[in-house]
Amino acid sequence: MKPVAKALVKKAPVSKSAKAIAKLSASIAKLTERKDKINAEIQALRDQRAALKAVPVTTAPVAPKAKAAAPKKAAKVAKKK
Repeated sequence: MKPVAKALVKKAPVSKSAKAIAKLSASIAKLTERKDKINAEIQALRDQRAALKAVPVTTAPVAPKAKAAAPKKAAKVAKKK
């Protein structure tokens, strides 16, 4: 009977360590998932910021064209009627 008891004693620490490793692995997986979500959000905000920085430079020349295009469209609509 003593060898069986020794075998159980040997298995217990292995299973405890295996449980601990599994628990740590699960925790790491959760943290990695959260980290990836945060990184994706940061990247989206950086892209948004870059787009906002680029908008004032490109809208200045485009704005007069848009104003000039508006009367032409109104004239076309008036001709159709």
